[in-house]
Amino acid sequence: MKTIPIQKIILATLAFAFSNWKKLLESSIFPFLMAFPLITIFSEYVDIMNQLLNGGEVQFNFQNLLYPLLFIYGYMALLINIYRIAVKGNNSIVRFGIVLPNRRLGRFFLITLLLSIAEFPSFIFNGLEPFIYFLLIPISLNLVSIANDIPYKKIKLSIGVWGNIFLVNFGLLYIILQLLLWFGVGNFVLLGFNLLSVYWMAISLALSYKVIMANSSTQTH
Repeated sequence: MKTIPIQKIILATLAFAFSNWKKLLESSIFPFLMAFPLITIFSEYVDIMNQLLNGGEVQFNFQNLLYPLLFIYGYMALLINIYRIAVKGNNSIVRFGIVLPNRRLGRFFLITLLLSIAEFPSFIFNGLEPFIYFLLIPISLNLVSIANDIPYKKIKLSIGVWGNIFLVNFGLLYIILQLLLWFGVGNFVLLGFNLLSVYWMAISLALSYKVIMANSSTQTH
């Protein structure tokens, strides 16, 4: 496969979101409940993180440790649900988006952790984020495989496919975010944009994966 049409993936992502918005909302119920405790103390948690970064002493309590773990659990559950809906259809997830701890979630967590470690330099050096995300696209596609219980298979991408996935999945959002920051929009708008970005990136990545796998299976038969 030499390329993925950018326009078609963008239109497919929009069409999928509009036609499946009820199922996407249902798939978000359990993840949101897991993330809600951290959301309620988010400002306090930000202050704690700033103190740590500035070398201050912080006294951790049970909530400081539990709530972030629940948030990560909810975030991974949301991605798994979206990946499954996009690849296998609306009947592929449990009602209300419940994702119980299992082997799939464990493998998903390990790769997510690996991706987070790989992205860490972008928090130190401004401007590295697009470059790092571009390099991590094949690993990100493997998350879609894990979410759908598909045995591991090395995903081979041409530079054209690789670049187009990057542009649709990340580049477009990055440009819009920079424009929003340039216009000085409020935090509420940025929060809404970041939330929608999670759905956009998950849907477009899963649809790109679906196209790649369909093309790959066609070529091998």
